[in-house]
Amino acid sequence: MIRVKWLHNADIADGGRDLISQWQQQGGVIWIDMSDEPDADEAKLLTSLGCHMLAVQDAQRQRHPPKFEDFEDNTFVLYRGFESFEKDVSIKHVQVSFFISKNCLITRRNGVSYGVESLWNASEDLPKFLHSPAILFTRIVNQSLAQYTKRMLELEDVISQMEDEMLDSPTDSLMQRFVMYRSRLRKLNRVFGYHEKVFGAIIKESTPVLDMSDATLYHPMQDVYDKCERLYSLTTLYYEQCGDLIDGYISLTSHQLNKTMQALTVITAIFVPLGLLSGIYGMNFENMPELHSQNGYYILLGVMATVAITLLIFFRRRRWL
Repeated sequence: MIRVKWLHNADIADGGRDLISQWQQQGGVIWIDMSDEPDADEAKLLTSLGCHMLAVQDAQRQRHPPKFEDFEDNTFVLYRGFESFEKDVSIKHVQVSFFISKNCLITRRNGVSYGVESLWNASEDLPKFLHSPAILFTRIVNQSLAQYTKRMLELEDVISQMEDEMLDSPTDSLMQRFVMYRSRLRKLNRVFGYHEKVFGAIIKESTPVLDMSDATLYHPMQDVYDKCERLYSLTTLYYEQCGDLIDGYISLTSHQLNKTMQALTVITAIFVPLGLLSGIYGMNFENMPELHSQNGYYILLGVMATVAITLLIFFRRRRWL
């Protein structure tokens, strides 16, 4: 699917591939959004629009880390956005490739991109950004990162709630959630780490298209970098929190196990002497003291009760019970 928005003489035309040839003839600024096109047709169109073949190959790869490259006619940025972001950090990522030139922005994606859709359908805001493909690019990424930030901040309450559940009643299912969150946060942390490096490099190096000496572009780009930095910090923080919760869960379960073993040890310590006494007087010998005593049975029970009570008092004073 190819859809186009073309800004010409202060008017925005919305259509398909046919608008590309009109833009090439009449000029103006164009935003071309591409998805689910055959690779061969897509590569042919992109190269005809001045995109470098190496950048096209990177864009068409199913999995590629975020990156930034400057070519003679345009700047290529590979960004990893999201199609869905659930509360359990289950994220469906979408790879968005940006080809940015002075009068053209091309977005190539392999799914539904929140950032692209939010700007494409923004009938009021789009005219303010479409005149500059570079600023439109920062706005698309900014929208995506803002939604990332919103979802990540909601995660703080979820982790806090899980911590309370752990303190009240630690369970195996809760431990599984900790491990799952930690694993997914590690992957997300790696993505934001790439983004932070990419946009840091753009600000530092600058390009003819993404000229950081232009204050109108520098500030939104700095805002994008700040969001990437914050998201990287948040995922690092939450990852460490989940690690701490896992350690806390293990400590709590170990403590509970120790308490259980302590109680069993006390019970064993009480019954060992009782078992010894009953074992001795249970031996089948003819000549034993008190064997034929009329009150021997009751005396032995009294001795056993005294031993048991004495041990219970001893363990209680030592706070083993």
